[in-house]
Amino acid sequence: MNILEEYKISVGEQGTTAFCGQNNNYQDGTTPMYRDTDGKLWAISGHSHMGDINVFCGTCIEDMKKMYPITTNFGVGHAEYAFDHIRYPEGIKARGSIWPFGLYICPNTHRFFCFFHNETGWNGRGTAYDSLGLCNTPHFDSDFRHIGLMHSDDEGKSWTFDRWVITGNNVCFTENYNPNGDCAIGQKSGVVNLGSGDFSLFVEPDGEFMYIVYNMVIVDVPTGVWLSCDTYIARTRKRTDGVMGDFVKYYEGSFCEAGNLGRETKIASNTWHSRIAYFEKHKKYLMCSSPIEPGKVTSALVKDIMEVRESDDMIHWSEPVAVYKNDAPFGNHYMAMLSASDTNQPHIIKGDDFLILTNHNGTDVMKHNARLEKK
Repeated sequence: MNILEEYKISVGEQGTTAFCGQNNNYQDGTTPMYRDTDGKLWAISGHSHMGDINVFCGTCIEDMKKMYPITTNFGVGHAEYAFDHIRYPEGIKARGSIWPFGLYICPNTHRFFCFFHNETGWNGRGTAYDSLGLCNTPHFDSDFRHIGLMHSDDEGKSWTFDRWVITGNNVCFTENYNPNGDCAIGQKSGVVNLGSGDFSLFVEPDGEFMYIVYNMVIVDVPTGVWLSCDTYIARTRKRTDGVMGDFVKYYEGSFCEAGNLGRETKIASNTWHSRIAYFEKHKKYLMCSSPIEPGKVTSALVKDIMEVRESDDMIHWSEPVAVYKNDAPFGNHYMAMLSASDTNQPHIIKGDDFLILTNHNGTDVMKHNARLEKK
């Protein structure tokens, strides 16, 4: 059964959440959440160069409350001290900010793992760079993405940087500017791949894997036009000993390429910040994202509306279906479909009723009641 042919998503009233400016919280991306074995629902929200990164806790999204702002046992910003001097896998000194987009809590050790987005062109404190060279802010968002991992042993109060877990197949600089000034060869300054980032995390409820679903942007540097922004997927086996394994990328029909510097095959085209939920009643995965219109400059690239695809295996996805409210397109820059339950994981939706969270860059996160209804 193709549920998007038989059902439509009906969007109801809008409400507020704890992820808001009143809590000095300015989420830029979808909000990561996970429920621990004691039944508490946790979230981490914000980013490191606007307001605080905060930890939230509750029984469900409706009663989440801010617990505390996080601290890190490592620096961010300048390349000479950021991320405990642990370089990107390409050998370039890491720099810039952290945007938490994935949260997992080990069931045995209660260790918190946070996966975060990083870019070379933001908050480099004099060392930021993009596809053209050093910058204060990246030209047409043409800086380079990586996905990092940090962990906490005190329920998210303090965090230790671990390593970089997903890196693009192409190196994170061009012939225009080599941050190391060494013999490594950058990408040709024309069509440039900006690496792996802008992601979300999906943890199988009963299976043995967790998945990172991420974007990869390809930009034409001379014109400043994004040629594509598509969705890719990588996975690692779930562990229960307080250790996080390495990720393996999906490439040409199987999970077979290294998470760092490995090749990848897209699973969905023209997608921005994809996020997956599993609808248990229908035994279907649904993935929401904002549509991308390739060939546009960044200011006109992302349409802030909600599109949904369905899948049986998280690899093969249907064509997108737009969501409407009151006969007008519904959505925002970032969206997530989540359970309103106080028992199951937020990305596992048992029935037809659920919540949609929406926000833009640094805005309050709003919640919307939603339901799968027969057409």
